[in-house]
Amino acid sequence: MTWQAAWEEGRTPWDAGKSAPVLHSILDTLPEGRALVPGAGSGYDVLALASEARSVVGLDLSPVAKMKFEEFAQGHPHRDRVDFVVGDAFDYSPAEPFNLVWDYTFLCALPPELRPQWLELIDRVLHPDGELAALIFPVKPDADPNEGPPYPMSPELVTKLVSPILVPISVSAVEQSNPGREGKEWLGRYRRK
Repeated sequence: MTWQAAWEEGRTPWDAGKSAPVLHSILDTLPEGRALVPGAGSGYDVLALASEARSVVGLDLSPVAKMKFEEFAQGHPHRDRVDFVVGDAFDYSPAEPFNLVWDYTFLCALPPELRPQWLELIDRVLHPDGELAALIFPVKPDADPNEGPPYPMSPELVTKLVSPILVPISVSAVEQSNPGREGKEWLGRYRRK
């Protein structure tokens, strides 16, 4: 089954119907400028990040995801600060780097063998002074690491994965999550070495 087929058939269990509560709690502390949301889905986080001080690119493989985003974005006060791109994130080359990359449910959707490509993407698009903010999900310590998607994540796994290019600013458990995700989310914030 492909991601496009899942969107077309309405089988999108990863879509919580709104952005993550923790994102709203840290918005004022995230870098301003340009932000990228790979695997943007319906774009809830894209619009949450958009502001007068921050333009956002949402990137997703599915044209159906973009259609859902366009429906959701109607009337949003910062819609003009958002560009939603349909395409493969691994082929994406922005004209200029991003001050922020927000990852939530993109990394965990990738088979483990694609994680090096994910890191190459982060390295390619992130500004030298930029930040990766990753909502690490699903944190399931006893799960089979090769069974997914979503593939089980852990703060240790993500921190080790990014260690060739990034160092942690903070890594902590999330106290408030959308229903069904309680206790399965950690927030990792990382900057360039």
